[in-house]
Amino acid sequence: MTPLEARSAIAEELNKSLPDWHKVEALSRNIVDSDPDAVRFSVDAGHVQRLGVELVGKQETALSELIKNAYDADASQVTLTFENQDSQGGKLSIEDDGTGMTEDVIRSTWMRISTISKSDEPKSPLYDRTRAGRKGIGRFAVQRLGKSLTLITKPAGSDQGYKVKFEWDRDFLAGQDLGAVFNKIERFSKDKNDAGTALHIDHLRDAWSQNAISKVWRSILLLQPPHLINNKTNRPNATGQVADPGFGVTINGRTQTAIKEFYSIEKSFLTQAIAKIIASIDATGKAKVRIISEKLDLDDEQILQGDFGLTGPLELHAHYFIYRSDTLSGMNMTAAAEMGRTFGGIRVYRNGFRVLPYGLSTDDWLELDADVSRRVLLIPANNRSLFGHVELSMQNNPAFEETSSREGLLENNAFLQLKNFVRASIEWSAKRVASTRNRKQNASQKGFVSEPKKPSVFLQEALKALADPEPDAISPIDEGESNNSAELTSKILAQAEKIAIAYEEQIEQDKAASLEYEEMLRLLASLGLSISVFGHEVKGAQDAMLARLNLLGRAIEKTDSENKAYIATQYTEMLSAANRVFDIGGYIAGLMSRTESRSLKELSVLGAATRFVDQFSEYMSKQGVDFTVDVHPKHLRTTAMHSSELDAVFLNLLTNSIKSMRRARASSRKVKIDGRLVGKHVVIGFEDNGEGIPEKNRDRIFDAFFTTTDKDDEDSVAGPGTGLGLKIVSDIASSYGGEARAVEPSTGFNCRIEFIVLADTQTNGELF
Repeated sequence: MTPLEARSAIAEELNKSLPDWHKVEALSRNIVDSDPDAVRFSVDAGHVQRLGVELVGKQETALSELIKNAYDADASQVTLTFENQDSQGGKLSIEDDGTGMTEDVIRSTWMRISTISKSDEPKSPLYDRTRAGRKGIGRFAVQRLGKSLTLITKPAGSDQGYKVKFEWDRDFLAGQDLGAVFNKIERFSKDKNDAGTALHIDHLRDAWSQNAISKVWRSILLLQPPHLINNKTNRPNATGQVADPGFGVTINGRTQTAIKEFYSIEKSFLTQAIAKIIASIDATGKAKVRIISEKLDLDDEQILQGDFGLTGPLELHAHYFIYRSDTLSGMNMTAAAEMGRTFGGIRVYRNGFRVLPYGLSTDDWLELDADVSRRVLLIPANNRSLFGHVELSMQNNPAFEETSSREGLLENNAFLQLKNFVRASIEWSAKRVASTRNRKQNASQKGFVSEPKKPSVFLQEALKALADPEPDAISPIDEGESNNSAELTSKILAQAEKIAIAYEEQIEQDKAASLEYEEMLRLLASLGLSISVFGHEVKGAQDAMLARLNLLGRAIEKTDSENKAYIATQYTEMLSAANRVFDIGGYIAGLMSRTESRSLKELSVLGAATRFVDQFSEYMSKQGVDFTVDVHPKHLRTTAMHSSELDAVFLNLLTNSIKSMRRARASSRKVKIDGRLVGKHVVIGFEDNGEGIPEKNRDRIFDAFFTTTDKDDEDSVAGPGTGLGLKIVSDIASSYGGEARAVEPSTGFNCRIEFIVLADTQTNGELF
């Protein structure tokens, strides 16, 4: 419609007794947008879908955002009620007793994307709470959870409430202008003292199993700090008139207090810590850490090197655990370790609320798990050994900002200083405990002699305890045992028998593992000789055989036999089979040639992957495999290693993928190699859409001789399974400061193996 036509239509509409103001607004927008001398941004209605479904990626995050909104509205209680949540299409109601929203707030705040109202008003009006949300996207979490929303809100002090219905999938469609989507607001009468907001979400996009709801509970329990952080809201507000009553959550009738008692974080877990860590950064940027352990009679303090002036003043509080029977009292070691796996990690709280993903079992933001797993640290210092938090606030730590997705902080220089401070505090404290317990702290510690654990040493200590009448004599058994000599001797002998049996079992296990590994090495050595001969013979026969095949092809072209078409077809198949053999022979010959040189060099991940794919392109085509390579950055290089080792990794992973996809009868076979720089390491992922790895086998697939492959597999490349392939992959990774692991695959794939080695820091850039 031209501007002139739009003006005419507006005039016609305004002449009506009841003009359609929506139409007038749309026509006016058309005229404004046609201004030849100016342009402006517009918003597609589908943007709401992206904010909800894509920006708030996890359903637990979405639910946490809505609970934060209730907190910001000065609610003392929020109640969540699920209906038919076991499958998609259920319902969820979220009701709070907060201050509600006026019509003006609905229009100017709820209906305005990315509003800055919480930045302009950082404190809640009733209880003076520091607001948890600032990005203005929390309301779109309801779009992530369900297809429709009914908003019912009752503003405090008003005799009128409001109801608005949103149909996300029906009304907010891509290609439509967001300003053209209207939602009807309904008004109803209410008591002035009745206040709060209810969100009724229909047609849930995901099923909510009991396990999923349990995850939500864990998220809610730790949304606000469970211990140590001062509750700044339990005091009169700025006017001195109203005290904050606190904030509670109920899901399907179960209260937060009852659930917290069920998990017993403080009572059953924190009391088992071997030590407490308290660290701080003052206003001048100076940092110090203190370690306190009543069990070890240890209380020590250290000034940390470096300047942490960008973070602002803050504190770290953590409990440190060692899951051994001699360090735990009154709690089963297995149960304590499970609590560590569930709740362990160093969390980050900002303005009193938790910032994800820091402290989740899947997040290693301090790189503790990585360093312990590759034995850079030889002490218990992984995430499950720690339970603690750092508290940030807008007032003291203004340099920290959450990302738009609300899942992490912007990784600016202040964040890097925070990371270095927390890591240094934990590492120093754990090493101080290790020193007190006479344990080796890291692989580079020279001349360290570990505390002996042999039965002979135990018996020596026992004999000394029996012979020494002094009360401070070394005792190999628990304190409080009888002083009767006969009883004490009996108990010591019984304990010595247990230690001896355990020691002998460990020796037998080590011996069996050593013999198994030697057997594997002998087998690989013999295979290497055979393969080398095979590759040499294939390479020698290649030219002669190709020459004969070319002559045969020319003869077929000249023949006028009635079987010419049939013979030509057979010739084509023969040539294809020969090329496959030559490809394999050429690969093996090249591999053995490179093996002859023992020099190590930094390897291009993209170059090695591309070369490997090209080498087996015809074989992949025959197998119907769509092979992709995705490496970023393109110049990504490993630490110095042997090129044939990376080739061996790719080949072993490929053969496993082929077998898996064949067993799964995948109609459209896919294999993907990707490479990324993660911290100090190169992470190479190998994915396929085969049958995947059963959970029960994930911890066994890297063991020598473990295989699930049928012995009668006659594929020329994949071959029969020996149970050596993934063991070789794991050993190569370990020898270059990394590991091999089975992890969750990306969308469209069923299996992902990650091969991790140290990166070449000179080419990839300094990482810290």
